[in-house]
Amino acid sequence: MTREERDKREAEKTARMEGSPDIGGVTLPFSRSTLTKVFWGFALLFPAWTLWNARADITFETTFAGSVLFVACLLPNWLWVTGRVQGLPIFPIFSLTFLPTYVIPLWQGHSALANYAANEINTAAWSVAGFLLVAQLFWQQMAVRAVGVPQAVRMIDLKKAEKVLMACLIAEVVFEVLFLFFWQLGGGIFAALRGFAGAAGRMGIFVFSYQLGAGSLKPGAKALFLSLIGILVVQEMASLVLAKVIPTIGVAFAGYMLGSGKVPWKALGCALVGMMVLHAGKYEMRDIYLEKRERTTSLTDYPRYFAEWIGYGLKNLGLGKPGELRKEDVSSAKERAALIQLLIRIQSNTPAKVPFLEGESYRLIPSMLIPRVLSPGKAVAHTGNMILSLHYGILDEVGIWKTSVAFDPIMEAFANYGYLGVLVLAVVFGFFIGWTTRLTIHVPMLSFGFLFGVQVIAAVVASFNTAGVFVTTVWQSFLALCGLSLILMSKQNNPVWKYYALKLAEKLKFKSDAKLRKTLEEVEGVLEKENAEAVTGGESLVAGGPPSSISQSPSTDLVRHERPTRFVYGEKKK
Repeated sequence: MTREERDKREAEKTARMEGSPDIGGVTLPFSRSTLTKVFWGFALLFPAWTLWNARADITFETTFAGSVLFVACLLPNWLWVTGRVQGLPIFPIFSLTFLPTYVIPLWQGHSALANYAANEINTAAWSVAGFLLVAQLFWQQMAVRAVGVPQAVRMIDLKKAEKVLMACLIAEVVFEVLFLFFWQLGGGIFAALRGFAGAAGRMGIFVFSYQLGAGSLKPGAKALFLSLIGILVVQEMASLVLAKVIPTIGVAFAGYMLGSGKVPWKALGCALVGMMVLHAGKYEMRDIYLEKRERTTSLTDYPRYFAEWIGYGLKNLGLGKPGELRKEDVSSAKERAALIQLLIRIQSNTPAKVPFLEGESYRLIPSMLIPRVLSPGKAVAHTGNMILSLHYGILDEVGIWKTSVAFDPIMEAFANYGYLGVLVLAVVFGFFIGWTTRLTIHVPMLSFGFLFGVQVIAAVVASFNTAGVFVTTVWQSFLALCGLSLILMSKQNNPVWKYYALKLAEKLKFKSDAKLRKTLEEVEGVLEKENAEAVTGGESLVAGGPPSSISQSPSTDLVRHERPTRFVYGEKKK
């Protein structure tokens, strides 16, 4: 990239900064005003389209309950796009996953809903809406508290990290191939290494995708990265569990958009269409390749394998040639994405017909946190799904090892302790996501806290899993991040600090409060000192505008700090 192109890119990012939400010191592709317009457009068009195609027997009570649930799903996103909550949009992304699983089937109908009364359907909708509103309250209160801006943070040095992260990504691909073709390798040291490689590989995907978008990835590394992520996505899809692919693709697109400042609409559209087709045909493929225990044994089988899969998907979507599929085999992707029918089933049968589990599905979670190499006989992460499937008669003891039913944390909480369990889950989950969000505010994207937030986003995207899956996924990611931080991270200048210091100085310029004045004097003193001492190429390290990269200029040596200066940007809300 030439100097002119680099200057043009920097000018574009600086121009977008006015009124734009920033994450890790990097501006998003859209300004806040644009994001707000998109939000309100979606808030109006989505219910209009959904209710236009609403089922004929929908009642006013169901429409109203669905409207409250819809507002509960969108409220966190409104708080984020308007800047009332900063940092990574972890909870807003989580809340949007309830639109296809609960709101759409509630308004447009589901074949299983005909078996339940209107009051049972409405109760399920109110339960989910209550969960989201309570969790959102704790997330918001935790995230909006005044956050200190450290002058130094623990972050990755890209010069040391590129080779290690590329090795981690290669290891993830290798383990995915071994597990798919030799699925008997499921425990012991293999499982521990596979979990570590997966978490570290996602970190590498985010970093390299950011570099790819910023145009700073070398040609050789670029070709290798694109090849590896392509192989990884194909391998994960070949397992017929599409939930594994969503975090990988999501992390890659997020990193690219933050690096380039643009939305790759064509690639994103192709990915969404492809996922829709594969989702529509995955159940026929599972019947053939999972329930009958048939497996692909060679890479040469993949063209036929995916051609067959795409054929089923197109037929089920009504886009392919007429086939001889039985009527009961043809399913709607929209219905199969729904989860509301499972929650209604659990609520209507518990405790009238089926007793509460009283913590049975949670009991083994602490043991799941021990690496399998140290505890070979520990339960699998999906034990909660198995227990719920057996408890409610959805699967038998043989079926639970062939099929995984998608129970989300709300269903599991109710099955264990009823509405009290749902309330406690909302408080704990909201507090945890709020705390994680705080770690991503006022820090660069290669810092420990920000990378942990990225890993949590990958976990919450798959919201249709029990607590055991979520906890073990986050725990493995945390351990992998801690391990890599010992090798790749050191305490360095926070490239975001100076930007917020200047904003704070401007904000407090006319303040008379003694404490704020003391903070301002401390910040100005540090800025003056660094202006005088840290000069590279004749230019001060304290930029007049916002940082537009995840680290300082490559020609600048990062200074280590033992005792970082910390100031509070913004006044704590009363």
